[in-house]
Amino acid sequence: MKNLKITWLCQAGFLLEADGKRIVVDPYMSNRLYEVSRKDVQMDRMMPNPVPYEELRPDLVCFTHDHADHYDPESVREIIGVCPDCKFAGPTSTLNHFEKDGYNKSNFTKLDIGDVFEDDTFKITAVPAYHSDPLAVGYVFEIAGKKLYISGDSLYQPTLSADVKKVCGTPDIVCICINGKLGNMPWEDAVKIVEELKPKFAIPMHYGLFARNTEDPRPFMAAVKKLGVETEEPSVKGRVF
Repeated sequence: MKNLKITWLCQAGFLLEADGKRIVVDPYMSNRLYEVSRKDVQMDRMMPNPVPYEELRPDLVCFTHDHADHYDPESVREIIGVCPDCKFAGPTSTLNHFEKDGYNKSNFTKLDIGDVFEDDTFKITAVPAYHSDPLAVGYVFEIAGKKLYISGDSLYQPTLSADVKKVCGTPDIVCICINGKLGNMPWEDAVKIVEELKPKFAIPMHYGLFARNTEDPRPFMAAVKKLGVETEEPSVKGRVF
């Protein structure tokens, strides 16, 4: 069985490593929101960037939607600076932002709901998310013989789990937002999604970076364990599955 390594980049960001490929999701690696919010202390990073740009080396960067903690122009610029051959993918809103920032759209693959991007080592399918960006998506990654669902930012909807199941059946791993603020589901609803999807492993995300937009992951993890699902906090050092 091939291994999949998942490293948390804080907030909703992850580095996926498998089969010699490095895929990054929603990298917010700067402190731009603090800088543009007139130094609002509640938007100052509470965690350092765990992986320096020069060590990230992504083959592909995927965005779930066009909010600054997911599509971060500063992070995009720095990634391209150290990895000019990197490719990008995401919904139309992020493609438009990418073009507006002056980059060549030939380096960007559009991934709106239902769209698929694949090569000989992975397959990515964009699934619905219910967020204030109406073009927001989540992703199902089929990689290293495993099925990984990353929710992106989303509220709970009764159809959300069914949409994921249509793509991959039962995912092996779920990474799901729990912060319950700014258009995201609270941890109680995240537990519902885990109960409906019945993955082997559940990872909470979208917390711990900003004082105004965080949550304690422990109630989520305790509830998930009662469902018989393994869980732990996301690892900035990386966790191999």
